[in-house]
Amino acid sequence: MNKALILIGSPRKKGNSAFLTTSLANKLKGKVEIETAFLYGFNIEPCIDCRACKNGEMKCVLNDGMIELYEKIDASDTIIFASPIYWFGPTAQTKLLLDRFRPYFVNKKLNGKKAALILPAGSGAGDCDLTIEMFKRSFQALDVEFVGVVSSESYNVGDAENDLKAMDMIQKLSEKILSYSTKDSV
Repeated sequence: MNKALILIGSPRKKGNSAFLTTSLANKLKGKVEIETAFLYGFNIEPCIDCRACKNGEMKCVLNDGMIELYEKIDASDTIIFASPIYWFGPTAQTKLLLDRFRPYFVNKKLNGKKAALILPAGSGAGDCDLTIEMFKRSFQALDVEFVGVVSSESYNVGDAENDLKAMDMIQKLSEKILSYSTKDSV
């Protein structure tokens, strides 16, 4: 059974990002093994550009919460990044995580994996373009296949629950992820 890792970069455990990812997880339940990690529960230090990840074992030398996250990421077939949009970008915790993907550029452990985005934003999709482009370029550099994005016009907690367009996008994303799971298991 394929594994999906949902990485939630919101400080709210019951906010719009959590609601949307739970909705996706419910559609995948029983067909894809799902694990969820709230990034604010991990101490993620910033990359210090020491470049140790470019030599030897090609691993980051920082001893923090990324050690556990690297294991979860390595074991996953699909990675779903969920972050509210703050000033047209992902949360700081999400950006810290992405900056620490540097070892993957060299060790190629993400090659062939799939990734998706879930981005609640105050003004909806129009606020997400810079974040989507940042992730797309990162995925391209890491040889990760971008499978889709769900955006939601969500400012206050609970807004995503009433966003029918976002729920339709969740359905389509789940179908796409399931289609990859079926292909991979054949």
